Amino acid sequence: MKKVYWMSRHEPLPSQIAELRRLFGDVEIITDPNPFDSADDIIRRYQQSGADEILVVAPLSVIAQLTQKGIKPLWAEMEVVDKDKAEVEAAGRYYRFVRFRRIARVVMEFEDV
Repeated sequence: MKKVYWMSRHEPLPSQIAELRRLFGDVEIITDPNPFDSADDIIRRYQQSGADEILVVAPLSVIAQLTQKGIKPLWAEMEVVDKDKAEVEAAGRYYRFVRFRRIARVVMEFEDV
């Protein structure tokens, strides 16, 4: 059985659980809604969980640090939809789960203002 460490304030949606099962077979989802201090804190908790995969909802700067340290978290791609097609509402917007992707790296390009 594959273990997925789900680090988010939000519980996984039924469609997300179904997709994890399609991708990985029988899965155990370990949820962690608690705030984190840093990328190192995330990595420590993930490693202590014994999970095989991790999904993290975090700022891109934190996700960039994770990828630089060799962690490739799952990303739940969501799309904004009309209320009648939504699976979840957050801050007055309605969303539907699309798919999972794996974050290999985060690249930011800057230009002078």
